[in-house]
Amino acid sequence: MGPQFILLSLFLIVSCGQKSSSVKMGVTTRAELVAIKGEPLKEEKIPIKEGQVMFYENDEKYQLKGDVVVSSFKAPLGDEQLLIFWKHKFKDCLTISKSLDKIPGSHTPHEMELACPESGQSVIYTQGSDLISRLVEYEVR
Repeated sequence: MGPQFILLSLFLIVSCGQKSSSVKMGVTTRAELVAIKGEPLKEEKIPIKEGQVMFYENDEKYQLKGDVVVSSFKAPLGDEQLLIFWKHKFKDCLTISKSLDKIPGSHTPHEMELACPESGQSVIYTQGSDLISRLVEYEVR
């Protein structure tokens, strides 16, 4: 047994003992989310049956239906802030682009959504801009 084998064995033992830290939409429970992310800064009920949103630092939010996480909303980081990044990432996906409803009387710029339903991801950006304001992840059905 060489030193490479020992290092590989040690790596496998350590990595197998760690918990997965990814939140899976439609699978992860509230308790699992709290175990992964910690206690939320606040929670709010929303007007859908058994709906609530858990708020975390850095404008990160998780929507629950009952006890299950169904979607997340996050601010983009680094290259994720660029629409071209997402167009490239979604290049093999049949994407859907749609205009989001504008709040009547609002003077904010109009928002658009670019979605890749097969990956359960979409991005929100301001029409006429190539900058992403929010990342959305949801359960793939």
